[in-house]
Amino acid sequence: MSEPDAFGRILAVNNSVSLGVFLAVAADHRTPFAVVELAGRGVTASASANRWVLEVGKPSLDGFTLADKLIEFGEWEDRLVGLWQAFGRGEVGMTEFEAQLAELVTAMEGWPTVPMGPGEDFSSRLRRVMGPGADG
Repeated sequence: MSEPDAFGRILAVNNSVSLGVFLAVAADHRTPFAVVELAGRGVTASASANRWVLEVGKPSLDGFTLADKLIEFGEWEDRLVGLWQAFGRGEVGMTEFEAQLAELVTAMEGWPTVPMGPGEDFSSRLRRVMGPGADG
């Protein structure tokens, strides 16, 4: 459930489509441990993306740039849902599923990439947001 901020606004970014898929992947009885690990990385990437939007993207980017970033992430979520559905229908085998899932998770882990204009450096702010012990 979403929590209100100091002004009473709800801080939800989305309904965590990717989180639902990653949890379903991890819970599926056909899933080998390597794929469960990928799903766990996906959960972390999804949570990190949502946190970045709230704590860095919204305060730092103009609406159009942020919208472009959210569309980019949404496209990966769409691919993730399609992949999971194709696997469930038997259209994609485990080897191909794992390879495509790894590709999507790696892309999500690297998100966001924000073009920087003169004098803009979001990296120090992102490092602060990531918390103690974070690489960066």
